[in-house]
Amino acid sequence: MRFIITGMAGSIQAVDARLLGDSVGENSVNQRPRLGELTPWRQAAQVAAVPFDRRTIYRMGRDVLSDTAYWMSWTTVVHVVRGFYASDSTERTYFTGSGAPKVTDNVIGLAAPPYPTAARELGVPAPDGSSLLTVAAVGSGDERLVFYADTFITDKGEESKPRIIGSLTARPSSTVSIANLPAVPAGNYGITTRRIYRSEVGTSGQSDFFFLKDIPSTDPGTLDEGLAVGAGTLATTGWEMPPADLKCLIGLWSGMLAGISGRSVRFCESYKGYAWPVAYEFIPADVTPVGLAVWSGNLLVLTTGRPYILSGSLPGSMSDQSIPFEKGCVSERSICNVEHGVVWASPDGLAYYGDLGARLLTDGILTRDQWLALNPETLVGVLYEGLYLGSYEVQPGGARRCFAINTREPAGIYYAEQGFTCAFLDKLRDSVFILDGGSIKKWDAGQAFTTATFRSKVFRSAQEVTISAGELIARRFPATVRAYCSAVDEATGEVIFELRDERVVTDGEAFTLDGGSPGKEWQFEIATAGTVIGANFAPSLRDLRAD
Repeated sequence: MRFIITGMAGSIQAVDARLLGDSVGENSVNQRPRLGELTPWRQAAQVAAVPFDRRTIYRMGRDVLSDTAYWMSWTTVVHVVRGFYASDSTERTYFTGSGAPKVTDNVIGLAAPPYPTAARELGVPAPDGSSLLTVAAVGSGDERLVFYADTFITDKGEESKPRIIGSLTARPSSTVSIANLPAVPAGNYGITTRRIYRSEVGTSGQSDFFFLKDIPSTDPGTLDEGLAVGAGTLATTGWEMPPADLKCLIGLWSGMLAGISGRSVRFCESYKGYAWPVAYEFIPADVTPVGLAVWSGNLLVLTTGRPYILSGSLPGSMSDQSIPFEKGCVSERSICNVEHGVVWASPDGLAYYGDLGARLLTDGILTRDQWLALNPETLVGVLYEGLYLGSYEVQPGGARRCFAINTREPAGIYYAEQGFTCAFLDKLRDSVFILDGGSIKKWDAGQAFTTATFRSKVFRSAQEVTISAGELIARRFPATVRAYCSAVDEATGEVIFELRDERVVTDGEAFTLDGGSPGKEWQFEIATAGTVIGANFAPSLRDLRAD
């Protein structure tokens, strides 16, 4: 008789350890998911430092192969999106979560650490106030009703929504004075220019506003000297500033950005990250948006209830569809894009929606109570080589640990003693960087290994036996083996497992164990900084070598 451990594929805790299959165990700590071997994660390697108590990290210089350069960090939960144009050498970058929405680049953002050094408020405020229109010199021709409008322009060519200055009756060649132009509003917007528009009269009556002239934004007034208008028409009507409470910024296709404001999902004008028309608002019924993710050309809106899918090629033509999957999101920071879908923390388990349908990845692996014991509302998630890495607080406000689970075929869960406050996936390097205190560390990249521990299922024999021999199949030693046998706790009457023996194994030769008194139920634990492929245990060396 032998007890054989092989294919150590993580742990399943939703069922009694006596009912587990041979390829999973009761617990797995620091085990790197890898074809059933017991292989530890490497220690995370420190690559940079940021001020303490940061909650978000992001590496600018996304086209540069570097672990150490240009780490931005914030004390709040910030969502960062790189700009739309590949030719933009300044790497224009938008972000929300640090006060009002902002934009930075590698000129102002990387002037001096800590980064970002500086940022502008996103958006262009419209002129606000009253101005005076008068005819300064009467021209010739028939009188007509003329309207004027103005906008602000930044040094980046961004244009605000218009202000209707007013109207007056004037002849075509008259000189019109536009006085008392309102000052540029306070704030760091980069406004340099005021653009004046004038309406024209066509055969069908009042027309659009046409470009008249640009003047410095600081000028208090200007003259319309009967100039012919240009061909350009006013195109920014409805281009609002982004909401001050905009959060969860995400980049989409066709030059779109999306974010959450209150109970609504908002979209910017295509390729105009500073313009957020209210007309592009989506408000889901009976739920509140929590976070956003992109999957297969769709925007997945995770809410306090069922998710929604939004799709469309332009912000003004997005369609919506609710998903009959009542798994609300309890942690916006848990939301993670994987290659084939989206993963998030729900009250019932780790939820998934994507190419493989809708399901709970932890179903059959953790009970609901076991899942809730991980404090899922504190979960922070990131994708690592097809695995979902989820960091959680062991106690609310306390130390963090994490777990790994396969997002395509979740056979078990793997716990790790290393947790993180936040994480950043560098797609150029296919690497994950985590924040641990004030240290930015590269996941699984250090020289030293952690110690991986795997606790097996409970093996049961038909009659009582003493386990006195074992052997390890390994590619790298040493490893520590512990043998446990069931006993009844006299105080509570519960079945517990007592440690019978512990051995440090340094090679592949058979070894002896002091199993103590006989028992029917045995459990084994293997701990190693090496690589163990499998193990055999038996009552004697003869039994161990038997066919």
